[in-house]
Order: sequence, then C-alpha cells, then structure tokens
Amino acid sequence: MKVKSISFKNYKAFYEEQTMQLKPITILIGKNSSGKSSIAKLFTLLETSLKGDSDEPLLLKNNGVELGADFDNLFPDNKSGGITLNFNIIFESNMELEVGLLKKVNGYGLDIWQWKYKNNKQEFELEQMNIYPFTNGYINEIDQKLYDCQFKGFIPTKFIKEGTNENLSANFKIPKIDIDYIGPFRILPTRCFSLPGQIKFRDTGITGENAYLMLGVSKLEKKDKLYEKVGEWYKEYFDGWELIVDDTSKKPLIQILLSKNDTEVNIMDVGQGMNQALPLVVRANVADRPDSIIVLEQPELHLHPAAHGDLAELFAKSAKENNQTFIIETHSENIILRLRKLIVENDFGFTKDDLIIYWIEDAELKGKELREITVDEEGVLSDWPEGVFNEGMKEILEMQKALRRKEQ
Repeated sequence: MKVKSISFKNYKAFYEEQTMQLKPITILIGKNSSGKSSIAKLFTLLETSLKGDSDEPLLLKNNGVELGADFDNLFPDNKSGGITLNFNIIFESNMELEVGLLKKVNGYGLDIWQWKYKNNKQEFELEQMNIYPFTNGYINEIDQKLYDCQFKGFIPTKFIKEGTNENLSANFKIPKIDIDYIGPFRILPTRCFSLPGQIKFRDTGITGENAYLMLGVSKLEKKDKLYEKVGEWYKEYFDGWELIVDDTSKKPLIQILLSKNDTEVNIMDVGQGMNQALPLVVRANVADRPDSIIVLEQPELHLHPAAHGDLAELFAKSAKENNQTFIIETHSENIILRLRKLIVENDFGFTKDDLIIYWIEDAELKGKELREITVDEEGVLSDWPEGVFNEGMKEILEMQKALRRKEQ
C-alpha cells in the first residue's frame, strides 16, 4: 500500500512539525548540510519500525543506512530530556498512524508514550500512564479506558483492554513500507563475479552492490526482462554502447561488458559515469515491487549534465509504469528541468500531480523547514528560492563584466 504523506517533529534539525506529501516523483533540494540526507534516510528508519520485528520502536541502522551513533543524535541539537520525537504516516487507504517517542529516563533507547491509530472503522488515541510504572498502561483518550500494550517497533503485539483478557492487536492492519535506498557513492564493480547459489536480491543495496548480481540472475534465469531493459537503455542513452552480461568466456565467473563498433571493454575500464549509473538504471527497471519507495541520493554524481535529464525521464517512466515512488535528493537543475518538460509534453501520462519539490531552508529559531514547490501543467513553478541554481547565470554576468572592463 502506498504512503500518501509523512509528518515528523523534533527529528534532527526539524524542530517544528513538517509534512511531506509523497508523489510518484518527490524531489529534495537544498544547500549542503541543509538536512536533505536526514530526510532521505528517515524512510529506512520507518521501514524497520513498521516491520514489527524489533523490540525497540526505532533502530538507528537499517540495511547499512545509519542515522547516528546514539538516539540523542535523532533529537534537535542532541537535546533529549523531555523532547518527544513524533511521526505521522497516512496511507492511500486513509489509514493513519501517529507515534510519539520519548527517550528512556533510565537506559538506552526510546519509549512509545503516544500511539494513535485511525481508519474508516475505528480510532484509538493512547497515551502512556506514568502513574503505573510496573505495567504497560496506556489510557485511550477516546473511551477513557486503560489498555495494557506491548509493541514491536510501531506495531502492537499486546493490546488488552482493562477488565478483559482479549488481545486486540490483530485488529490493527498496519501496512509495511518497502524501501530501497541507494546512496550517493555507488560501489565500483569487480572485474568478474560469481552468483552465490539460489539467493535472490531484492534490494539494490546502499552502494548498488547487488545491481550486478541482479543482472546476472536475470540473464541466467530468463524469468524477467531486467537484463534486456537495462541493455536497451544503455545503448540508447550512452552513445550506442551495448551492455552485455558475459557468462561464458570466464565461466563460472560473470563479467559486465560494454560493446561498440566491434570493441568490447569491461565496465571497470570505462569512465565512472557508466558504472555509477548502473545501479540506478537497474533499480528503475525492476517491475515486480509495486508501491515501493526508492530513495536516491545525488543520482547525478559522475554523470555528464546531459545524462541527468535522461535519468530523470527513466525515473518518471518507472514511477508511472511500475507504480513506484521515487524520492530524489539532488543538486541537479537538469533533473528538475527535464521533469518540468515531461509534464508539458505528457507523452506517457506524467502530469503535474506526479511531481512535488521540497526546498529545505533555515527558519532561524524554528530549525529547518520544508518549503513545498509545485509545478503546473505548463511546467511553471509555484515558487522558487532566491539564488537557487543561479550560479551559472552569475558566472556569465561576471564574465561579461570582465570583458567590458577589458574593452575600456
């Protein structure tokens, strides 16, 4: 089930409540150290909490993504005493889950002190009762009854109303979220590799480390068209270079080759742009994970500016065709320009409702804030921060001034 929006308060440098509407393409922009990465990594944190298999409400590490050395790092300015960390998740079904966390007074970790659940049929609004230190007592603000509760992550495993013995935890149908996070620095491929038995690779990996293995499995098993799709994209957008998964010349090892005009080279021996892009292109062509959220940090790294827009178009098509959500943290103006152009052209149904942009800015005493920017059907932005992506124009103006000074 897709996520419609996520809100958070007192997370990292975001003191006030911030709300992100999730569209098929959700863009995060901002200056260095503005908090973009904190938001990008937040989704991996929430994925773990919604799995319901952790004794802690939150884990600081998930699939290689780390959010800090200590829970204090999650709070504004590392102030943990008396500050609550709040999350609100709304799903497409309009099911809503809100969780408030408080750092444990004695011991390591966080406690759920507030838990709210709402759908079309029922509503619970629990608040921890500190007057019952030896129980897991929560008062429901709706019926003013006491409940004995235990949680795995954000998911209740024990939910018993006072005066009864019935565990109601099974009544809460809370969807999991499926996150695939690829960081800004993709791993360099090995010259040759082998497939480790029957292991299936679901996530591309934080450094894209599984992308090559996924291509190898696709080529050998022929159960999907991942290998063919990635190869077609490379040939069209990387100047005719054809991508080949070679499973014969160095058998049992596999190598990824690039071929053009009777020349074959290992992908290790080409420019970084072509191998850094591979995990992104592989993940965008995975078609069997509907409703998943793909978080990409700086996909434009090591790529020629002309390729930024081509990647943006690939992500937009994947979002529409495979029913996925892309959250993209970027410094690339070309990515945003191509997405605006796609809205105007509307060739494959990509409309203004499929794109939202968030600028992260300082709000003085309020910490960091999200500034929502939308795009209309003519590609016009609703708002734009002053000075963003103006560096090129500034350099041109300075160059013209220098030329005029020379002429004087």
